[in-house]
Amino acid sequence: MQEGARGLPKLSRMRLRNSKPSHAASEQAATPSRAATRRVLILSADVGEGHAAAARALAQQVDSSPELSEAKIIDGLAAMGPLLRQIVQDGYRIQLRLMPWTYTIVYWLLERVAPVRWLTRRVLCLLGARPLANRIAEHAPDVVVSTHPAVTVVLSHLRRRGAIDCPAVATITDLTGLFFWAQPGIDMHLVMYDASIPAVERIAGQGSVTLVQPLISAEFLKPRCPLQARRALGLPQDGRMVVVSGGGWGVGDIEGAVRELCEADGIGCVVCLAGRNDQLRARLSRVFEGEPRVHVYGFTEKMPDLLTAADALVHATGGVTCLEAKATGTPVVSYGLPVGHARLNTRAMASLDLLRLAGDTEELVQQVRASFAERVPARERALALAGAPEPDAERRLEGAAEIVLDAPRRVLPRPSWQTALVAASAQLALLLSLGTWIMSTDEVGALASVILHAQPLKRVRTSQRAVGVIVRAPAAQTPTIAAQLSKRGIHLSFADDGSVPAAATVARMRVLGEQIVPQMPVSTTLLRWLKTRGILGAQAKALGLHRAYYFLQPAGGLNVGQMILARSADATPVQGALRVPATSTAPQRSARAGDVLVLSVDGSRASLAGIERTVARLRAEGLSSESLGALTRSPSISATSNGERASSAAPQTSSASATESVAPPSTLSGKSSPSSSSASTTGTTV
Repeated sequence: MQEGARGLPKLSRMRLRNSKPSHAASEQAATPSRAATRRVLILSADVGEGHAAAARALAQQVDSSPELSEAKIIDGLAAMGPLLRQIVQDGYRIQLRLMPWTYTIVYWLLERVAPVRWLTRRVLCLLGARPLANRIAEHAPDVVVSTHPAVTVVLSHLRRRGAIDCPAVATITDLTGLFFWAQPGIDMHLVMYDASIPAVERIAGQGSVTLVQPLISAEFLKPRCPLQARRALGLPQDGRMVVVSGGGWGVGDIEGAVRELCEADGIGCVVCLAGRNDQLRARLSRVFEGEPRVHVYGFTEKMPDLLTAADALVHATGGVTCLEAKATGTPVVSYGLPVGHARLNTRAMASLDLLRLAGDTEELVQQVRASFAERVPARERALALAGAPEPDAERRLEGAAEIVLDAPRRVLPRPSWQTALVAASAQLALLLSLGTWIMSTDEVGALASVILHAQPLKRVRTSQRAVGVIVRAPAAQTPTIAAQLSKRGIHLSFADDGSVPAAATVARMRVLGEQIVPQMPVSTTLLRWLKTRGILGAQAKALGLHRAYYFLQPAGGLNVGQMILARSADATPVQGALRVPATSTAPQRSARAGDVLVLSVDGSRASLAGIERTVARLRAEGLSSESLGALTRSPSISATSNGERASSAAPQTSSASATESVAPPSTLSGKSSPSSSSASTTGTTV
């Protein structure tokens, strides 16, 4: 964040080419034609001082260009509408001052979660594209330059859609986190660090970036004497001097840094910069009122003198102020705001030996003392600033104004039909993704069951003291378990693992007079619901169910897709009022008349004994154990309600004429079901 001239001034200046004009040319120069002037519109933002400083520096370079040129700076965020300006500008300021940890979360989501980044771009373009396009059209520029990433996103969108016909340029003053700084719709990106080039080209394509001289005021490159600068500022000339800055907004642990530096030996003067944060300036002035070594400044235009006079700069962020400090040869220590892009940017700068990192106040003093020996002449540091390895590298670095005034037309705007097709395709893909998620998830199943009138059966309202029992057993052991229970006069419904029962199994169960209920198996595949009709239809065909029938749903319930397809197949899901393992010692609650109880068994003697205990417990409570078919045919006493069925509306069952005797385990004992003579052989039908 740069502490430079206040505000975003509009610059409107012109320069003529360096040549001896003819008489006609002289007359033209005296009254220059607007059509011959290269008009550069710079879109900045009042989000800290770094973006405004870069805009001012670029305008100064355009002003100094030998070409006939005109530069204007406007607030790009304000041009995108008051809503976006409040969200981006005020929201960012509140986050950094009050809740900096929230900015870390937001930045992490934008950097790591592509849907969040895509949605943010869409919102920016949706709200800001039309207003920004109108403001740009008012100025009719030959080149548009953005110095803020949020503005760059919208400018890129307008350029790719053909809403603006002139070249679009973006400046990048950060070293990392370029996912918004760099955009495919920008004709040219101007970077301050050589290490940024590969990241920008990965995003925007080859040839989309160039390294330029740092976008800082020329005042920072002028030779100055540190002692003379201190005298001009009225600061002590003896001892080491450290400048502590929180940028234009005065963020970070400025007070803690100043307090720690005041206690360190060898530091004779600490200049504290509160930026535009008047509350911080007042507090710091009050806290350090009795400390003569501390000098508190608010927003100042004397940064070139301050940085020249300082032996070290302690800065909360890694913005343009660090570029300015390096240009004056002042070493930088980053401390006080390790959040969001500041953390990543300062770490990257530290890896290139452009600054030192301090994690706490103790480390801060150590790093500041170590940096005192690093102060180098401004010219050498300015060369190293851009990562230029050779002594003559400065001659190969072009000024930003040269690139801007001769900006290439690299981006080819998309035809209107292609833009519309892309937008429609994106919306269709979003709808398909959302629809697939809704159809495949269990999260909205309860609400969907009410809307679709597909609530699963839990209990039947009946006047009989009976409970319907469905036994979930392995498919291979279902006939054996049914035979053992039938021997004791216990006739229940059975469901296997959702596979299609073999003809021999169906025939044997028919002989036993037992009922098999189709079951929807559990599946973890995303589009499992597409097979619902096929799975249930195959089971129903094998069981001889040609009309409406019940089926057992998975314990986790059905997703929306399964509900819809099951309903289209005229199949009614059964959930059960209680679902417990047969080996459970006690149910979740006492069963009531009409409840549907789902028992899970594994075929072991323990699970079969569990069925015996369940039947005995129900008998002790005065309830008989019936098959689902027998329960749904019992006399009705009321109409259907949520999760219930009246017996008059229930599917009917067929009957068997024979049973088969199989010796049960010695632990099994039961009672004859009143409906055993008319138990279904295959399932319930209507």
